[in-house]
Amino acid sequence: MGEIFRLKNKIQNYAWGSRSILGRMRGVPVPTDKPEAEVWVGAHPAAPSVATVDGSEQQLDELVAQQPGRFLRPDRNSDWFPFLFKILAIDAPLSIQVHPTDEQAAAGFEDEQARGIPLDAPHRNYKDRYSKPETVIALTNMRVLTGVRPAEQLKNLARAFNASWLADRAHLAPKELLTAIIRMPEPETAQAVDQLAATAHKLAQTRRKAAPSVLDAIELVNLVAHKYPGDRGLLVAFVMNLVHLAPGDSAFTPDGQVHAYVSGTAIELMNPSDNVMRAGLTPKHIDTEELIRVLGDSQDAPEIQRPTPDNAAVGEYTMWDERMSVTRIRVAPKETIDYVFEGTSAALVVDGTITITIAGAVTGAGQDYTLGGTESVLHAGDPTPVIITGSGELYIAQYV
Repeated sequence: MGEIFRLKNKIQNYAWGSRSILGRMRGVPVPTDKPEAEVWVGAHPAAPSVATVDGSEQQLDELVAQQPGRFLRPDRNSDWFPFLFKILAIDAPLSIQVHPTDEQAAAGFEDEQARGIPLDAPHRNYKDRYSKPETVIALTNMRVLTGVRPAEQLKNLARAFNASWLADRAHLAPKELLTAIIRMPEPETAQAVDQLAATAHKLAQTRRKAAPSVLDAIELVNLVAHKYPGDRGLLVAFVMNLVHLAPGDSAFTPDGQVHAYVSGTAIELMNPSDNVMRAGLTPKHIDTEELIRVLGDSQDAPEIQRPTPDNAAVGEYTMWDERMSVTRIRVAPKETIDYVFEGTSAALVVDGTITITIAGAVTGAGQDYTLGGTESVLHAGDPTPVIITGSGELYIAQYV
């Protein structure tokens, strides 16, 4: 049998977050005082979970550093906690961003360390030595910007919006196109942003028939121009694939892929990294040349996946690493679900109230954990059979 620990998770108050979604999950009055964007489950030092271990509370990053053999797999490659698990509550488009490869992250981190840039400096690019591939799982309808549209679609959009800045560049390969847009001179950029916003506003008012991609682009430009007026990131967003995810859909973002989440609520699993290069739609630090350096050549739209089996009480999502997975569990009243925790796992509730009881344990003997929305537990060690009851939905991230 392994061990199960109750976690307290931190909420990140980013400007793009919602003042109602996470509050409703927790059952607290809304609107909340601050926008609440993300719940972090994991040991990343920027916002580590707090675990109850041996009767006392301690940050998970400290526990892992002190007792790696207790909390991590014996066949691990490092003493770094293997994932970061999140809930995202998106009320405005996130920054357009790219994440580095492991090699790029290690080199960038060591360079900034050597230059004496503090880890918490606003202008720092590399907060750790790791890449950040990530998979998002939609809890509600969701819109995601990712990669670059096909050339023919770009040409159609350039004509529909009379965007000469794009028509002149639509033939370029994806990385070349993004680089050319990011490096456009400021006067040309400002004129293009204003013209694009004005045209989208005019097209929305006429409501004339148009291709679905054009209608999507009109809505996107109007949203971004309203939330981030004058931001040059609008031009990058305009050339990106706009992907619609239904609840239960998942999409993977590899290293080097330009992306931004536009709207919706989601679960996200990623490597435990906070390395982000930004291209716009943010008040945070933007280093366009470093972003261009880590951009991948391929910028294709992702393949949408569903859990296996779909529409079942228990369904599993595969991840980019065969040792990782996410399991979705939906619990109905008066129903019991048998589950076995394996490896390093975190169970996170997004709806309702759910009780996890170690199989064979006496209820109330300290071996059962009742969780509400945004609450979670951590499993470590040998496989542990549990019984899951209550009413609601939870997701379990697992590294075996």
